[in-house]
Amino acid sequence: MKYHLIGDQGVSMRGLKKYLESMGHRVSGSDLKTTGHKAENITDDIDLVVRTSAVNPGSEGWIEVEAAQLKSIKVIKRSELIRDITKDKRVIATSGMHGKTTITTMVGLLLIKAGFDPTVLVGERVPDFGNDVIHIGKSEWFVLEACEYDRSFLDFFPEILILTNIEEEHLDTYPGGLPEIKDAFVQYLNNVSDDGKIIACADDANVSDVLSKISTKAEIIYYGISSPKYNSLDFTLPIPGEHNKLNAMSVVALADILNIDHKIVVEVLSNFKNAGRRFELLGSFNGAGLIDDYGHHPTEIKTTIAALAERYPSKKKIVVFWPHQYKRIKPLINKFADSFIGADEVIIKPIFFVPGRDEKLDISSEDLVKLINEQQNKAKYMETDEEIVKYLKQNLNSDSVLLTIGIPPVYKISQKLLEIS
Repeated sequence: MKYHLIGDQGVSMRGLKKYLESMGHRVSGSDLKTTGHKAENITDDIDLVVRTSAVNPGSEGWIEVEAAQLKSIKVIKRSELIRDITKDKRVIATSGMHGKTTITTMVGLLLIKAGFDPTVLVGERVPDFGNDVIHIGKSEWFVLEACEYDRSFLDFFPEILILTNIEEEHLDTYPGGLPEIKDAFVQYLNNVSDDGKIIACADDANVSDVLSKISTKAEIIYYGISSPKYNSLDFTLPIPGEHNKLNAMSVVALADILNIDHKIVVEVLSNFKNAGRRFELLGSFNGAGLIDDYGHHPTEIKTTIAALAERYPSKKKIVVFWPHQYKRIKPLINKFADSFIGADEVIIKPIFFVPGRDEKLDISSEDLVKLINEQQNKAKYMETDEEIVKYLKQNLNSDSVLLTIGIPPVYKISQKLLEIS
């Protein structure tokens, strides 16, 4: 069978391409980063076209969807492909607005070490997978992230579901805000069969509210500070942050469900190297550590800066943030402003516009800078990487640490510093 992946350089799509090829299928693909999108990419020998959720009417990749439709070639979403791949698998899925990639990586490494031989699909490259995003196993176990964007998680039917947190996010997909998000989570959790397990964070009020509305009889196991069990760790994590301790607690709970010896849990998590762009140390410049993180939501930024303060308590914390999507920034702008309280200095780039799933609204990065400075005068707007790199060359030293955070290209600022160091 031949597949064509529209957006094949996307993180998950790269893993799926490798998985399909390992099953003996032929796979072609296209992406703005490589071939570009054009109708000629859809050839007559293609049996199935798979698109990412980012490929929508108005995006450049849609021309290939239309070309497939003209040829009567079936087009499905990435999540539907994963649904089909995992229909005969025992699925462990991590869901929630934050922590999915870290927990999925932890779970994958734990099951590999414990001899479960799982397939693990992660939302970022993993050092222990040879910097790949997928580990292909031969057993019936399949570990994955189940993202709420575009309601993709409704295509998944996990045997075990880890639920971290629920809050306002992806408001382009959920214009009704938190009530609409909660309704989608209720529908998703009901995909867990009555004999399945839901591992849920007891500290999150929205999680508790959603759990009170589900109809599945799946067993609910709680973790978190307010939980009677799985509320602390008896080992030290090598990655900082209270949020990562919570992440690890959920994995300890999972290990008990699967009867994995606690010694294996301690060994795996005590030596845990997170996935890429999760508090990733890229190097140093003028004695200053260069940390990069994927965080693009206020909660993620706040917890990452707190982790930065935990790891570098006496350093000046300089943060460069690249905002992503007008539809995210505008409704959450006050929360974004509050999320930088723990930083000493903040540099904000222009909001990144996402074709096909965004629209330019009456909001700007300058507005965010103004709100931050109303609390504490420490934010600057800078338009280009060149301007930012020039400023950082003059201001980074052994008494400071840099955090680049936001959409993936923001890490290139640190790369440019490393090139001139």
